[in-house]
Amino acid sequence: MYLMEWILWLSVIKSDAWLQEQADENPNDLASRPLEPVYEDLLVAEYARLRAARSDHAESRSPVYACDNTILEMRCGAMEEKRGFMTLMSAFFFWPTLVAIEGIPILFTEPNAGHWSISKAAVFLLLVVMSAASLYIYFKYLFRFTRLESLTSRHLLIRFNRITRQVYLHRPPSCGGIAVLPWDDIHHDAVPGVNLVVGWYPPYSPLPFPNMVFVGKKSVSEFDMKAEWEYIRRYMDEGGLDAVSPPRLSSHLPLPWAAFAAQFEALGPYLRHSGPLTWLGMLLISPALLVIGLGHWVSLILCWRPRWPKIIREAGLPGKPTPPLTTIDDYPPDVRAALLENAHRWVVRPGSPPPRPKRFSLKESWENRKR
Repeated sequence: MYLMEWILWLSVIKSDAWLQEQADENPNDLASRPLEPVYEDLLVAEYARLRAARSDHAESRSPVYACDNTILEMRCGAMEEKRGFMTLMSAFFFWPTLVAIEGIPILFTEPNAGHWSISKAAVFLLLVVMSAASLYIYFKYLFRFTRLESLTSRHLLIRFNRITRQVYLHRPPSCGGIAVLPWDDIHHDAVPGVNLVVGWYPPYSPLPFPNMVFVGKKSVSEFDMKAEWEYIRRYMDEGGLDAVSPPRLSSHLPLPWAAFAAQFEALGPYLRHSGPLTWLGMLLISPALLVIGLGHWVSLILCWRPRWPKIIREAGLPGKPTPPLTTIDDYPPDVRAALLENAHRWVVRPGSPPPRPKRFSLKESWENRKR
């Protein structure tokens, strides 16, 4: 489920030579192709247009884990509905080990355990070799991919704090780590078929590289995604829970129905307007959906609840300090060097960039809405 975030992080820390080498080895893999410079003035112009847009409808579809008049915490991360595939693949590589654990004791406890024949020795050797080979392949080549959905934080989180005017991203170190970014420089986009995309891009960012996350559930409706962004915007700009209705809170526990319901996050509107043939097809593939949902649930169980640093948990409370914005100096020296070396990918086209969009106070925003 962290695959997209992991790819985005690799795109900002890996050198051009490494990306070119990956592209030569995998010419059909778009994720490994070297990146051309991104002219951020185009993104900033689009940012200004989208930021100024307003929706008449505000509704939260996302799993919301915490909400009061200070913070709004939501799930983020792309391809959450596909979570479970890597867990099932990992289980396949542990299967020979489980067979060996059950089979080898039988060889030593059967009535003729003291008499070793060639066939018994061959079975013993086969079990040991299969188990060792599968574990070697798994830990050498696949374990790093397993960490994209198991043995890591249960969810990627995004927390909006309307008192500090900051946004906090909770990601594992392999995807960029925890980041503190300014609300006023956020960019958003609603693309049907994916999640609500929010990001921070140079030059209007405290970091010299883009930070992009995918908020909430996937949707095939642009209306739903605009409504979700409007919910977040009203919460931050127009008075918290006085401007929006309280959302339904979700649990951080690895509940089974959440794992199975995730398979239908983007299919709800489609299925509601489909015919009997579609429902028959869904019935026929339901065993596959059941297996994927089981893998999803197991991956939730194998993860732990994400926890924010103390300074972020207390941010916005009376007398508590405001977390400093994340800068390039907050990264380890080797990562910082790689980020600065690749900063040329996120350049501004010669000439003056578009002016920074006008920011309105809470009072001005509310008066504009009434007009």
